[in-house]
Amino acid sequence: MSSSRSIVVSVIAMIVAIIAGTIGFMFSEQLTFFDALWLTVVTILTVGYGDTVPQTFYGKLFALIIIPIGIGIVTYATGAVVSMMMEGEFSKTVRRRKMKKKIEAMTNHIIVCGFGRVGEQVVRELVKNGTAVVVIERNTDRLEEMNDPIPYVEGDATEDDVLIAAGIERAAGLVAALPSDADNVFISLTAKGLNHDIQIVARAERPESEEKLRRAGADKVINPSFLSGRRMAMTMLKPVSVDYVDTIFHGHAEQYAIEEVTIEPHSSFVGTSVRDQAVRTRFHVTIIAIQRQNNMIGNPTPDERFFVGDVLIVFGEKRALEAFEQAVNKK
Repeated sequence: MSSSRSIVVSVIAMIVAIIAGTIGFMFSEQLTFFDALWLTVVTILTVGYGDTVPQTFYGKLFALIIIPIGIGIVTYATGAVVSMMMEGEFSKTVRRRKMKKKIEAMTNHIIVCGFGRVGEQVVRELVKNGTAVVVIERNTDRLEEMNDPIPYVEGDATEDDVLIAAGIERAAGLVAALPSDADNVFISLTAKGLNHDIQIVARAERPESEEKLRRAGADKVINPSFLSGRRMAMTMLKPVSVDYVDTIFHGHAEQYAIEEVTIEPHSSFVGTSVRDQAVRTRFHVTIIAIQRQNNMIGNPTPDERFFVGDVLIVFGEKRALEAFEQAVNKK
């Protein structure tokens, strides 16, 4: 039994003993409710003030019964409190309550299921980009030891109650990063059932599981083994190119980045072309591609026009990208 549960049990036992003692002394000693309550409390806590004592035979007999019960309850409760303090359970309980309230107030966050090797990297990348994250993990020891605590829910991500506790109904996305393809399939299926609009990215260890994950509701399926093998091969064949890409995405300075900018209906870019907006000259960024509905237009020409709903994939310095995004959707 955990220390917190032991304290709850001891408190309930003490309340029951006080109620029983109060009723017993009221009938055996013919005392008022308050006097009977006072006598019960000082008896159970073994205070022994002596101002009110049992006078009748049945009152003394009842006291002989309740005194050892009270000593046992007090001893049990004291041991539970000391155990909780020694194990740090009290601080953990307080921290988890604060975390629960924080999760309940979160919206449009990302839920990451699993905090293993893959899940941890996903979380670190999301946090680095300022995205609100909630982790679902069975073993939370590593999460509790982190200097910068990340909101988490302890439990099995395949269970509805755990996903609901993580705010699945208010979340914008979910990453199923468990090592088991079967678990990720079940998570994707359950998550879509609880939130039809949620964006799901799922991990797949076996190629044959990728289609199953898509049918279960995953919008994107990532195979870490395939990507790692391909990256190692490309590092061998084209080391300079890979180093340059690493500098862009993982450089310590983080000067450059790739951003996605959506053309809103009120944008002044609607109906104009890349040449009309002089994107590279004015903003010093490069439009790598344009996603238009289900089509991807790579390396768009200067005559390519912008339409509502277009997603521009843009490369450049972070400050330039921020200025470009503000200009695109300025009202």
